[in-house]
Amino acid sequence: MSDVNKDDSTPQLQQSSKDENSMNQSPVEHPPAAEPTSQSSPQSQAADRAELLARARTFLASPQVQHQDIAAKRAFLTDKGLQESEIDELLRSQPRSPPAIPPRAYPQPPPSSLPVLLLGLARLFSWLAGGAAILTLIYHRILLPRIAQTSLARHTLRSHHLALLRRLTTSLSSLKEQQSESFSVLPRPDPFKESKPFSACTSLSEALKLLQENSEEVDITQLPAVTVLRCGLNDLSKERSGEYPTTEDLFRYLESQLPWLLSEDGLSYENQLWDTLSTCQSFQKVTPEGAPSGSADATAISHWKYVPPLTSEPSILVKSMEDLSSALPRDMKSRKSPFQHTLQSLSDFTGYISTQVYLPFRPSSIGRGLTSTNGQSTAEEELRKEIRALKGLVLNRRSFMPSVARATLSSSATSVS
Repeated sequence: MSDVNKDDSTPQLQQSSKDENSMNQSPVEHPPAAEPTSQSSPQSQAADRAELLARARTFLASPQVQHQDIAAKRAFLTDKGLQESEIDELLRSQPRSPPAIPPRAYPQPPPSSLPVLLLGLARLFSWLAGGAAILTLIYHRILLPRIAQTSLARHTLRSHHLALLRRLTTSLSSLKEQQSESFSVLPRPDPFKESKPFSACTSLSEALKLLQENSEEVDITQLPAVTVLRCGLNDLSKERSGEYPTTEDLFRYLESQLPWLLSEDGLSYENQLWDTLSTCQSFQKVTPEGAPSGSADATAISHWKYVPPLTSEPSILVKSMEDLSSALPRDMKSRKSPFQHTLQSLSDFTGYISTQVYLPFRPSSIGRGLTSTNGQSTAEEELRKEIRALKGLVLNRRSFMPSVARATLSSSATSVS
């Protein structure tokens, strides 16, 4: 073991002891000019020995040798001619060096994962590119044609709707024009026209009596304003023997006959009476016979009289509408059809047949050579024949009832024309 250590550490010791060559050469050098002697002086030997120990001490103190193995140092010094005691003393005199730190053994680094990472990224991008290509192909081959067809169909449907709306707008405008033309031909409704029940009244009392008969609660607003003014003028004309009443006399008489006009609700109706009196053409202002035409009293006080409206001949269209209205039945609910009795009889007979259908069957005794009691076989057979004939009529009543209705409608149309 010491030999191995010696062989390993010898080169290092030799390198570190290049400056100590004198120590290696001094014990064996001989002066070339001196003659060999058999005995050396003890003083010279002691001086050489001291110098060798000093060099050995210097050698051991060098930093290159301090960290070497002790066995290698001992072997090297032994080769240089030092004794064991001297070597031990030199080693003890040297300061103890700290133990050598063993070399750190680092683990082997793992292999680099960069190629694997790059390969995974390449595979990922290839899959993404392939998937995108497949999706693009599916979109262009399958989805895009359907989307194009759907958008085209929607565009076509929208164009069709717009065309229909334009046609509807055109039709409405033409209908409006035709209606305006038709309305110009139709007679204008008279806003001051009296209803038939009140047009026959000649006095205000008769109008009030007629209003009480038609409704339980008397509502003066249901009286036409024209009727109230006309009846009031007639009553005042009769009382004054043909003298035309003034505006103040007329409204004073109406307030006396209709106290409701003095209330808050009656004021609005009284304003309506005044508007009718001043705007209706049937009420005209007249000048009294005794008063001069240019006097101030004649212009300040207004006298009124009622002039019946002229009856104009109705147009052809109005006559046709009146004829059609008179031809139609007035009360369809209370009117009975001429075939009501026949329909009722057939319904009763149908009920009788339905009750006879579910009776138990009794075979006839004629085919067996047996005679029925009380001679009812011939009567039953005749009754059955009549029942079959009437049953056929009942089942076919839906076929002949509409024809009768069409005949009725055609006869009514003929009477209208």
